[in-house]
Amino acid sequence: MTFSMNKLAVKIVHELIDREKELGVVSMKIAGSTIIDTGVKTRSSIEAGLYVSRVCLGGLGNVSLTNFKIRDYYIPAVQISTDHPIEACMASQLAGWRINVKDFFANGSGPARALARKPRKLFEKIGYSEESDEAVLVLETDKYPDEDVVKYISNEARVKPENLYILLVSPASLAGTVQVSARVVETGIFKLDALGFDIKTITYGYGVCPIASLHSNPLKMAGRSNDMLLYGGITYYIVDYPDDEKLKEYVNKTPSLASSDYGKSFTELVDQFGWDFLYKVDPLIFAPALIVVNNLKTGRVFVSGKINYDILEKALTG
Repeated sequence: MTFSMNKLAVKIVHELIDREKELGVVSMKIAGSTIIDTGVKTRSSIEAGLYVSRVCLGGLGNVSLTNFKIRDYYIPAVQISTDHPIEACMASQLAGWRINVKDFFANGSGPARALARKPRKLFEKIGYSEESDEAVLVLETDKYPDEDVVKYISNEARVKPENLYILLVSPASLAGTVQVSARVVETGIFKLDALGFDIKTITYGYGVCPIASLHSNPLKMAGRSNDMLLYGGITYYIVDYPDDEKLKEYVNKTPSLASSDYGKSFTELVDQFGWDFLYKVDPLIFAPALIVVNNLKTGRVFVSGKINYDILEKALTG
């Protein structure tokens, strides 16, 4: 590769820091590393969420605001476009690094994963590796990491603490809800991979996903955010695949509609099961609502799934 996702992400982080007062974020030093709070103790902002989303994609994706129509009104949505879908979504954006140090736990996203190779089997599968003397990681959390956490991440990424940048994002913040919806393209690729599809044949990814309305309860936010992705997320991929009939089968199995648990509102499930809601449903439900795939090999286009406006409307107010 001629690019370094960590280097690209560092440039985005510096721009975020330059605008921190305007965007409602705060930077600080912990154990020599630069920590940017984008919504744990700060007010955060939608624009900060776009920055976090670009960092999660390793600087290899365009992320911007758009709108989404439900019934007769519009709500904000995020759209994502990347010409490097496997590197950006699977080698960087995927929350594939579980940080568990003493009493601190967080899911890690971003290009530092490529340096630490978390999880290793995925990086072996997609054949991606990267070397960099700087690293950027995004942690979904409601608390600040201490020096032990920062040193652990620095050691695993094999960079000096002063060259490590960590963005903290709370799921219940403005930036948090934006960056969750910005995972719509990744969600589709992850589902295709789970089905056994050769994701390395995906050459382009695009997606649109409505942004969940805010709630001070992180559990409620998790329910709303999942409903936005699974019942409102739209994805479009360009692939270079040798078998149209097999491709059609994969496309038909990918949307959330293909799951036996389709139709369950996560906004309601969180009231019933708490955080265990993630384990009470078919894991294959975690997929975009609608998927469109264009095969470069033949020119054919396959479409599967649908938008569920009833559940989206419940999730906005539930």
